[in-house]
Amino acid sequence: MKKIFFVAFALFFSTHLIYSQTMSITYKSISQNESSLNDSVTAIYPQVDFGPEALMGIRGIAQDINTSLDTLVKEMIKRFDGEVFLLDDKNVNGMGSMLEITSTANISGGTLLSVQISEFKNLSGNAHPLTTITTFNYSITSVGILNMSNLFLKDSDYLNYVSDFSINELRIRAKKEGYENIDDMITSGASAKQENFTNWLIHNDSLEIIFNPYQVAPYVFGIQSVTISLSSMLIMIDPKGPLNYMFR
Repeated sequence: MKKIFFVAFALFFSTHLIYSQTMSITYKSISQNESSLNDSVTAIYPQVDFGPEALMGIRGIAQDINTSLDTLVKEMIKRFDGEVFLLDDKNVNGMGSMLEITSTANISGGTLLSVQISEFKNLSGNAHPLTTITTFNYSITSVGILNMSNLFLKDSDYLNYVSDFSINELRIRAKKEGYENIDDMITSGASAKQENFTNWLIHNDSLEIIFNPYQVAPYVFGIQSVTISLSSMLIMIDPKGPLNYMFR
């Protein structure tokens, strides 16, 4: 009995310490020019900190987040350099290639970090540039990078709910723009499959789903997003998961 009490107390104490830590966001920048590839790269992306008095375990969480973001951005740059390397002409009409990485970040409930990383890529000789978004979500209470499934109860039907909501919103939008002939793209790109919902963000009381160009609409539509109120999904949310602040 004493052992059970001690474990419960330790868990409560450690959780309380996490909630008492304040996560702040700063931004890191990278700039590089590869003369052999005739390309340029700029990147601005977030790093987190819990202040000089943060406990070692909390500092470890910050290091894990920052290392993960460093790795994510460096992989984007490496992929871009690889694409430029394969170009037959790296200087079409005197123009080289460019990658610009920008980002935004927010903290929900004091414990859930959501990061949106935008890649603006212009490869020499391509017909047009392309902007895509990658998201990164991390819960300091769950201590880890999140998939959308981590937010909800295992037996909930959240994926079908999110899919149906997204398809309906995208159809309405397409109809307003006079593009009723893209229904196949919408139903395919927003169908109830995990791989269709890898880019998402939490904004306190809402869930934003992001669809990159060509996923649910032609290039001319650009990036599409759908926002769902978390209160409408409350019965599906895991009260012990990353969105537990919704139940405080």
